[in-house]
Parts: sequence; C-alpha cells; structure tokens
Amino acid sequence: MQNLAATFIGKIIRLGLLFRPGGGHALPGLVIEGLFPNYLPSMLRKIPEGVIIITGTNGKTTTTKIVTQILEANHKKVLTNTTGSNLMRGIASTLSRSATLFNRLPYDIAVLEVDEASARLLVEQIKPRWVLGLNVSRDQLDRFGEVDTIASYVKDAMGKATQGIVTNSKDPKLFTIAKNISTENKVQTIYFGFSEKLRKFFPNDYELAAVGNTHKKKENLKEPTADVELISFSEQEVTYKIGGKDFKARLKLTGQHNYLNGAAALALCRALLPDIETEDLVSTLSVVTLAFGRGERYKLKNEAEIELVLVKNPASCTQALSSYSTKDTNLMIAINDNIADGRDVSWLWDVDFSSLSGRKVSITSGKRGVDMALRLSYDDVATATIEPSLPKALKELSMKNGDKVILATYTAMLQLYDYLIKNGEKV
Repeated sequence: MQNLAATFIGKIIRLGLLFRPGGGHALPGLVIEGLFPNYLPSMLRKIPEGVIIITGTNGKTTTTKIVTQILEANHKKVLTNTTGSNLMRGIASTLSRSATLFNRLPYDIAVLEVDEASARLLVEQIKPRWVLGLNVSRDQLDRFGEVDTIASYVKDAMGKATQGIVTNSKDPKLFTIAKNISTENKVQTIYFGFSEKLRKFFPNDYELAAVGNTHKKKENLKEPTADVELISFSEQEVTYKIGGKDFKARLKLTGQHNYLNGAAALALCRALLPDIETEDLVSTLSVVTLAFGRGERYKLKNEAEIELVLVKNPASCTQALSSYSTKDTNLMIAINDNIADGRDVSWLWDVDFSSLSGRKVSITSGKRGVDMALRLSYDDVATATIEPSLPKALKELSMKNGDKVILATYTAMLQLYDYLIKNGEKV
C-alpha cells in the first residue's frame, strides 16, 4: 500500500512539473525518498530479469542507451532512466513515472545508469545481476576527491554483482579490481577495450595527470585480453574484434569515445543475450543514435546548425577535442561551476589544449568563461570573444559561417539546450 501511495505522489508531482520549464526530473524521487525510504528496492525487486547497473566516470548515458536499444530490438521490455538522472532520487523518479496506476512495472529487465557514489548505496539495497564499470577518472573533485575514491565506489558496486562484471581492460584501476572480485566471488568477468595501436586516442587518467614518468608503473600492469576490442575507426566506419572475428559497422554515433562505449555495450549484451548472433548485435548498434547532449545537432531558425557536446572532466574534454574540433570549426567552450558541474574547475589545467594551437577559439562563455580563456592562453590558444552570457554567446556563434560546435559543462549544456529547442529543432 505504501508503494502505491509513493507511485501516486510521484506521478502527481511530475504532472505539476509539466507546467514548470527547465528540468526537475529528480524532484518526485526526492519526495518519495523522504516519505517512503523502502520504495526503490521493493519496486526494483519486482522486475523478473533483475537489475543491470552501468557506472563509471564517463560514458554512462550513451552506453545505457546503446544497451537499452539492443535489448529492446531483441524483444525485451527495458526499464531505464532515459533522462540521465542517475542519483538515487532520479532512479526513484524513474520508477514512479514508469509504474502503472496499479503500481505494476511492466518490464522484463532494468538497465540503470548510476552515479558512482549512488551505485555503492544502491547495491546495498538491491543486488544487481551485472555491473558494467566503464572507467574511472577525476571528476567533481569537490564531491569525490581523487580517483582512488571513485574507484572504491565502483569496486563496491562490482562486488555485489550476482552473475558477472564487465569492465575496461585498459583501465588499470578497474581491471585489477575486477580480477580480484572475480576470484573472490566466483562471478564471470568480461572485458572490453581497444587495440594497442589506438592507445594514443584513449589516454587514461594517469597519463592525463602525469608529471614526469609517474604514470609508467601503472602502465606496466599486465592488461587482460579484451572479449570485445575496438580495433579501428575512420570517421563513423568502425571495426570490432569479437571472439577472434572482425565485425565492421557504420555507426550513427560520432566520436571515438562513443565507439569505445559501443564496445562496452556489446560486451554486456553478449552476456545478456547469449542466443543472439554477434553480427545481429553489431547491426543493431549501427542504428543507435546519440544520447542527449552527447553530440546532438540542432538547427536554428536562421538555418545555423550547432553541435552540442558535454564535457565535465579532463578525460571527456580531451576526447571531445580529439573528436569535434578541427581547423574549420567555430568552437565555443562554455564552462559553469554550479553544484551539478562541480565547484572546482581546476581540472581545466589537466586538459591538453595544444591541439588547438595556432587557431582561435571563437567564444568562451558561462560563469567561468574568463577562466577558460586564461587557461587556453597558457597553451598559446587565442580566444576571439569572451561572453559570459550563454544566450548572447550562442546568438553570436550562430551568425558565423561554417561548422559550429559547443563544448559545455552540464548546467551550461542544459541552458543551451533550452535555448536551442525554443529557437530551433533537433536534426
């Protein structure tokens, strides 16, 4: 009876939020958490094929979307947090929204993107079948501290998996953790990764933060063999090696980081769908589109097309610079330091912006737009315009000729998205 009341309250709050522009996805869950603390685990236990957790610093939203679409293409009804609201309250909101008025959850399986700290808490309440740990790197330093803390959270989540673990063969923290858990808990361990020739495209956290040769000890750890390996990419033509065989695909996803997310999703889906041919899984991956704010394109009323890309830490920013910045691109970088972004933006100094050397960044914007321009200057990158107002900066960018890309932190991305939708459309 309490769960029925919680679901009803959540739906009423969500209905009220329809009249309030600009987010609020987690508010129903926040209220439910306070009134009915057992709601989340008791509802998740109703799902017949259990819970899959996808966690890690970067790539959670896109990987969750890929896994969900592959499962749905194979006739699974999947409960997932599509908004990317990945704290406990966000998951509770997803449950209240997805349940029927009679408090049923008409789904076969749950695939949940979960924040690293929340994953540690969630697994104390509900034991997941599989945990996919994507990577660990410094993120929101004011909240998490250094990378060892984040790794410990992912370790706690992996340690409660009842069937298996999927993780990154190239992440020295995570593959070591996975090996130890596999031995202790007797659960299956599956690895995804990339070929050695692609290593320069995927620097790990130790390389990004290295001073002198301090990272070499980490690199000398013996890496496990990847079950799904990204072996090449050229634009959106991608090749994976799976079970000793090459599988080629032309993806709708863009960016090298998303090609690696595809490898992670394939590794997990092979375990979840053992009767489905690998070729069919890769074929389904080829039609998956980008997740919200992860390279989506928008056309404004003046016909300008703008690509919006989330950056939030050294790893994601480095990947975005490699994937989305070219000499012909009008690049805007929007940096906020709100709570959801992380108050500490010192991570900007661990990003190598030298790939932009010799050209100008069109605009830096957001609450820390001045700080961003200063940081660029230390890598001899000029900034044409500093405009703290995001709407004004976006309007100025839209007037420029050629390709236009915005790299934005989380709250800046949400503000820009609202403007883009009000003044244009997704393409």
